[in-house]
Amino acid sequence: MMEKDNEVIGLKKIIVGYLYHWKLFLSIFIVSIILGCLYYIFVPTTYEMVARIQLQEDKSLGSGGLALGEASGLMKSFGLGNMTGGALSVDDEIVKLLSNGLLSEVVEDLGLNINYIKPYNFKVYMYDEMPFILQPDSLTNKILNSYVTFDIHVNSSGEIDIRIVNNDNSWKKTYASLPVKIDLPIGQFELRSNDKEKLQLPCSAKIEFIPVKWKADMLVDELKVEEYSKTSKIIELFYQDYEVNRGVDLLNAMISIYNRKESSFKKLEGKKSIDFLNERIDSVSRALTSIEQDIESYKVQNEVMQLEYDVQFYAEQMKELQVKMIELETNGHIIDLMYSFIKDPSNKYHLVPSLLAGSEASDVSSPLSLYNAALLEREKLLQTTKGDNPLIERTNSQIDRLRETVFKSIENAKKSYNLTLADLKNKENVLLTKMRSVPYLEKEYVDLKRKQEIYQAVYLILLQKREEISLSVGEDSVRGRIIDNAYVKEIPVGPRKLFIALAILLFSIIVPVFYLFIKEQILLIYNEYKRKVES
Repeated sequence: MMEKDNEVIGLKKIIVGYLYHWKLFLSIFIVSIILGCLYYIFVPTTYEMVARIQLQEDKSLGSGGLALGEASGLMKSFGLGNMTGGALSVDDEIVKLLSNGLLSEVVEDLGLNINYIKPYNFKVYMYDEMPFILQPDSLTNKILNSYVTFDIHVNSSGEIDIRIVNNDNSWKKTYASLPVKIDLPIGQFELRSNDKEKLQLPCSAKIEFIPVKWKADMLVDELKVEEYSKTSKIIELFYQDYEVNRGVDLLNAMISIYNRKESSFKKLEGKKSIDFLNERIDSVSRALTSIEQDIESYKVQNEVMQLEYDVQFYAEQMKELQVKMIELETNGHIIDLMYSFIKDPSNKYHLVPSLLAGSEASDVSSPLSLYNAALLEREKLLQTTKGDNPLIERTNSQIDRLRETVFKSIENAKKSYNLTLADLKNKENVLLTKMRSVPYLEKEYVDLKRKQEIYQAVYLILLQKREEISLSVGEDSVRGRIIDNAYVKEIPVGPRKLFIALAILLFSIIVPVFYLFIKEQILLIYNEYKRKVES
């Protein structure tokens, strides 16, 4: 009980001791209020902008309406079905939206790498109301990789003095009037008045040039892109800025450029597939013409014009078996086309076109799907990096490994195809043996007709797929359908009055308490030192 009383007395003593210095607390409080008010006045009000898009799966190049029954099922089982389709990954699309390449285009389009510093403000950049516009030429914008500052002074007569600083280099330029072309060893710039009528002379301005890719990297840290929910394909984009027009333009430009890049990539992919299909269509067409000529020659040489009735009767008896063999041999031919394309060294880094797709979505983990995905990743890397980049080398190695896996997959498919075909031919031979009355000529004629039907089926498949891809490439589709265009939220995100008030309160308490504590400790140390000296 006595200890508790002592603790209470000690606490009261401390409180009374601090209250004795109320003037200090009051002074610090007044200073805190002044600093808080200055912060609130001079720090611009910041708002949050938001936009929403819904991802649209493009099935036109990878899934189609080619229902080939058992044939398509067989192709799918070997991983030779849809090769460009697959489930859309929200995470992948978010990475695309935040990629340096996309954001660099946004920066260039909006001129965000040119900072116009607002007079009498610290690092406040104007967007709409700047007095001057600085425009680097396209080459300078791409190759310049360092900061450049422009100190601009325009006197009452309109004469312009400019001091330019870049690393350790500096230049002074004088011009009679605006606009001017600024030629420097580091690049070329154009300076012009934003609005001559509003330009009040004399005036001054400071402008910073930042490399485009550096500014794009900065935006990655400032932007927030996330999925709306785990069960949807809606992506939300957030950005905070005190210049609301800049924030709105930024988000809208991101969505526009994202859709533009995806559309361009889709057309490129479609063109490659169409070129491949045109080549195969020509080849199959020549083979079909040849087999049709062989049939006509066979009919003339063997006088089987009247025999067609008997052949048809035979074909009706074996209809079910023949359909299966035609479908199987059609797929065997397409497997060979695929194998020859992939085996060709000149096509090593070319996207494998999609020729067949079942009614169901293909397995995105199939060998050909993984191989195509690696090729697509390599193309994207080559657009933004040099060929000697270690990342390119790793990707090439991955492609080589996947290419061998594809070879094995196709070889397995061919083995299974041969086994199945051999089984069907055995069944056919059994039927033919039972039909002893069927002449040998009829059998040869049936074989020729079957080859004709196989080439006709392949030819129609290729034509249909080419038409599907052509229509798809011509469509005006977007990957990110706009749900909400960029807009400004009502409540600002800064500066927050509550946070300022809390900061004032904490500053008013902590600073004087800390000061008094340190003062007391110093006094105690001094008294102890003095006592020891005197003793």
